[in-house]
Amino acid sequence: MPKQKYKVLITEPVGGEAGARMEKALREAGCEIALGRPFTDAATVYSEDELKAMAREMDALLVSSRELFTRAVMMAAPRLVTIAKLGIGVERIDVRAATELGILVSNTPIPENYLAVAEYAVAFMLAMAKQLKPGDRQGRAGRWRSIVGTFMRGKTVGMVGLGRIGSRVATLLTPFEVRLLAFDPYVKPERAAEAGVELVSLERLMAESDFVSLHAVVTPENRNLIGARELALMKPSAYLINTARGALVDEAALAAALNRGQLAGAALDVFEPEPPAPESPLLAEPLAERTLITPHVAGMSPELIAKMPMVQTENCIRALRGERPEFVANPDVMARWRRRDRTAR
Repeated sequence: MPKQKYKVLITEPVGGEAGARMEKALREAGCEIALGRPFTDAATVYSEDELKAMAREMDALLVSSRELFTRAVMMAAPRLVTIAKLGIGVERIDVRAATELGILVSNTPIPENYLAVAEYAVAFMLAMAKQLKPGDRQGRAGRWRSIVGTFMRGKTVGMVGLGRIGSRVATLLTPFEVRLLAFDPYVKPERAAEAGVELVSLERLMAESDFVSLHAVVTPENRNLIGARELALMKPSAYLINTARGALVDEAALAAALNRGQLAGAALDVFEPEPPAPESPLLAEPLAERTLITPHVAGMSPELIAKMPMVQTENCIRALRGERPEFVANPDVMARWRRRDRTAR
């Protein structure tokens, strides 16, 4: 019997050896591969109409963090069995619609990702505490002035979200002798206490923390969780750290708060949208000394680059075969999922 053929779209091709291994595994599983275009700037992010056209005849989509998969896109793809996401967050996929349509959504929450993000968040804190960016700018300009940083010891770090990344941040900060607070309505006080963390309200966390570090997933309920009201609670000497998702922060409110001196600075690896528009107030030169901005790379490492595309690929192949992927974002689908007839064209 000939091997079953599946049509698979990789929206953002993976380069190098990892990409070659990914494509080889898909072909060996009987997949015909269609490749999207590499993303280089905001102009190349696919529109909804483009995604509808690209997905129309596909059995599976292997996607990145940049595309927005709406109900309309899924409805335009009657053959679609699975969406395999590269990375942890699935907020740009309408998971509720996928579940209703019987489309399995998977992601890749592997340890190499959350460990790297946790280290990056701590690096951001140290960079802001020690004023590394202003020091670098002055040193390059030949201005040999004293840059006054601060100790981490004795400071209060507030984490919004105490999942895998937040918990790892707490562990990494232990030697610095900091006080740890967290806001997370889904975590029990006993578990927080085991990590040396005190659970508090968001308002108290914002008011008492010297560093506010975001580690929450985005949901419809917590978009712009950190807005003008929350920022106004922060100490003028405090810093906001965001390695989670840009949609957690009202970016206009953050820029205004920084300009008013309501907080000392912000270190941001994520934005909404990405990349941020050139006219974003957070990119304006007056804030350059008080902001540290990187292009959504907190989770990247050689180990991650080698492993994550293969986990994504295996998730996709398992779903196409009617098997449970290692990581499922909408497990309710599994209870009623049935393999579809994919032989008819």
